[in-house]
Amino acid sequence: MQGLLLRLSTLDTDAESAVRVIAYFDSLVRDHVTVPVLLAATARLARCPVGLHDATAGRRLRTDPDGRAADARTPGAGKRAGEGPQEGARARELSGGLGSVWMEREGAPHGLDDIVLERFAAAAELTLERAAAQAREGRDPALVELVLSAETGEAERARALRLLGFAPSTPLQALAFALPGDPLAAGLRAMGHRVRTARIGDTQAALVATTVEGGLPEGARVGIGPELPGAHAAESWAKARTALRFTGPHDRVVRWTDLGALALFADLPRPAVAELADVRAMARLSEDHLLAVRALCSAGSVRAAATGVHLHHSSMAARIARAESALGFSLADPAGRLRAHLALALLRLLANATTANATTADATTANATTADATTANAATDDDATTATGGTPA
Repeated sequence: MQGLLLRLSTLDTDAESAVRVIAYFDSLVRDHVTVPVLLAATARLARCPVGLHDATAGRRLRTDPDGRAADARTPGAGKRAGEGPQEGARARELSGGLGSVWMEREGAPHGLDDIVLERFAAAAELTLERAAAQAREGRDPALVELVLSAETGEAERARALRLLGFAPSTPLQALAFALPGDPLAAGLRAMGHRVRTARIGDTQAALVATTVEGGLPEGARVGIGPELPGAHAAESWAKARTALRFTGPHDRVVRWTDLGALALFADLPRPAVAELADVRAMARLSEDHLLAVRALCSAGSVRAAATGVHLHHSSMAARIARAESALGFSLADPAGRLRAHLALALLRLLANATTANATTADATTANATTADATTANAATDDDATTATGGTPA
């Protein structure tokens, strides 16, 4: 719905257009958008700056017509960003002392400005009330984003942790899921974990207050960060995202603590990884041969590898031999298998690189918005993707 309307300048001042404006705001409320998303959607619709005073949090937020938020604390932003609406702006008080909203249109008003302001105010009331309730219950995803952001200050992170029900000294693990969805958090809670979640880009983030040993939701690819005090949750989250990049169809759960020196390869430029001869050769193998190489690297011998994947010993040996021919090196000794294991890990890293970059960019945007709009009860979450002639038998 939000993509259908979105310019008052294209609408007539008739009843049908008024109904479309109402439906537009109804869809925003129904989608449970956050305060920054509501502001951006309203500003894009009205094609003028809009703002909101959150009396509970003591903040004034303002968004430009292109949807960019203006930080109330931005040096030189002046009255328009930090001290409320400019002179002549049309404002409306929110019920219950929640604050106010306004529109800053230069020149003649549009015929639908009154209804836009009215529906903007109604949507703002519901959004602020919902955000406050989530914060009281410790379920505000914006607080999770704030805790996980490397840009958050120590005092701000401590306050967000307390609102989530954790002390800054509480040992926490950050988890990065590549399959976002509420069932993941529900599954962890069913196992007895205290969980707080947020969607960051294409990744589901979870803060867990007890060590996750196993039993994760089936089908999920999960990176698990190290257990650290809540004050260092951002470090656990960064390492969980790194671990997620090493997951794949056959390695669905990866712990950062198990990566060891492999974690260093996550910092290599993608083109450098893609140009490695071993990675290129491994990428050319068929799925059957990849499975054989992976099984051999894990089991250490052809016979054990064949047993692990339910193949006859001779069939596994034939696949390994063909894989060795394509790779250009032997898998008969530990050095060759280590080389293959590293190439397999880098192949997974390469496959996940695009999704990881997109998630990082989305997370940066979301965290910046969160820090600006929520420390005290306002939610933000911007609108927010395996060899033998001589191999051990």
